Amino acid sequence: MVEHGLTMREGDRRDRRPGAHIIENQDGKLIGSFIRLTKVRVAEFRKLLAEEQQQTVSKPEMDIKSTHLPIRRTTADFYNEYPIPKASDTLPVLSKRHVTKRPQMNKWQTELWLKRMSEVNTPATEPHLPEPPLRIIRAEEARFHRKIRDAIALQQAILDQQAPETGWAALERDATLAKWHKQLTPYQRQLRDSFNRYHSAKQAWTRAQKSVWLRMNGKSRRLEKICDRLLLEFLEVLRFVVQTLLHIVGLRSTPATPLRSSVTENDRPALEAFRKRHDAEFSAMADQATLNVWLSSRFDRLVDARAQRIQQWNMVHQPEKDSARQEIKRLSTLLTRKPISSKRQVAIKQHPSSTPAFLPSCGSS
Repeated sequence: MVEHGLTMREGDRRDRRPGAHIIENQDGKLIGSFIRLTKVRVAEFRKLLAEEQQQTVSKPEMDIKSTHLPIRRTTADFYNEYPIPKASDTLPVLSKRHVTKRPQMNKWQTELWLKRMSEVNTPATEPHLPEPPLRIIRAEEARFHRKIRDAIALQQAILDQQAPETGWAALERDATLAKWHKQLTPYQRQLRDSFNRYHSAKQAWTRAQKSVWLRMNGKSRRLEKICDRLLLEFLEVLRFVVQTLLHIVGLRSTPATPLRSSVTENDRPALEAFRKRHDAEFSAMADQATLNVWLSSRFDRLVDARAQRIQQWNMVHQPEKDSARQEIKRLSTLLTRKPISSKRQVAIKQHPSSTPAFLPSCGSS
């Protein structure tokens, strides 16, 4: 509006029409109302005026006066006491550029490197041996040498064979005995309980036998039947416990046969025979001190049996290993001999021998 020589001011009738503005030229001549000329609504125009007044009244963001310190100069050394900050102090400090450092060598690596560098120009104390001359062989000879090396590898595999139990870990005496005792404890208790039931029934039957009245009314006979039944049950438990003992210490390959629910008189002969055959094991399970001695001797026999099996295996395979050792010695000499012709190789293949058919015997040249 200023470019066209026009100005806008508030109207003269402020009390009746607040907010009305008129437009005049430089000579003060009335041009017209701003609202009529611009076709703007009164509400929007008043809103624009309110925003303009609020912006003019509000304090600007960058006020120079707000940076002044409310301090009066009181001394002559005022500026020395409160120095003005330099421009370099107010500027932001730029971060340093990241520099990748090489990893540092250890002390022993540094000493080794320095020692090697110092020995670079040191003359050798021993003369260098001349390299062997390069030898060019035919393809037939190379294939023949490869077959010899394969045959040597087969014989070396025979020499490297060992007894199956050689690589097993050695048995620890204390650990093995403790493990056996822990496994046998519940079976000892089971055998003792079964024997106590049978022993109590036998004592009751023995007392009944001494009484004429108990023999006459038949109670002695009933106690005898109970005693026989408990005896069969005890023999069955004994059979189960002894078989378990033999399986734990390695004298039986399969676990013990489970306990049978009912045992008849027909099973008595087999159970009695089993008890007589394994009387030592039954005595060991019945007494703890006897069991300790029995397990200790069993461990010693177990170790001796393993050593004997290893020794027996070596004795059986010793002739085979000796033959393999001689064969390796003979085949190694063939690698250093003068190469033979293809016709000679064909003749060697046709010659029967215990060694591979393509290899000559010890007497051939």
